[in-house]
Amino acid sequence: MSHNIIRTAFIAPLAGSVLLLGAGAASADTAPVLADGPYTLDVATPISIGLPATIGSVPATVDGGQLTVGGVTIPATLDAFDEDGDGATDGAVVLVGGSTWGVLR
Repeated sequence: MSHNIIRTAFIAPLAGSVLLLGAGAASADTAPVLADGPYTLDVATPISIGLPATIGSVPATVDGGQLTVGGVTIPATLDAFDEDGDGATDGAVVLVGGSTWGVLR
């Protein structure tokens, strides 16, 4: 009996770890990737005070994962998304310092 308890105590966490690793690998395979090229950056309202969610739009470029607006490279994280589930990237959320600054389309 004690051998079964020890074996179960060892195998259960191991199986859980394998499942988590497998889930991470599966999500990494299907995550959308933002291609280099020209985009439109829809700038988000910094605070919600009854204004529209987008306060303006500007041309932007992504090159090697770096966002450039008006010739200035912005230190942003680009979180690509697939809105319609077709597997193609539809845009990216632009995060600067952990705050959402807008959406690339």
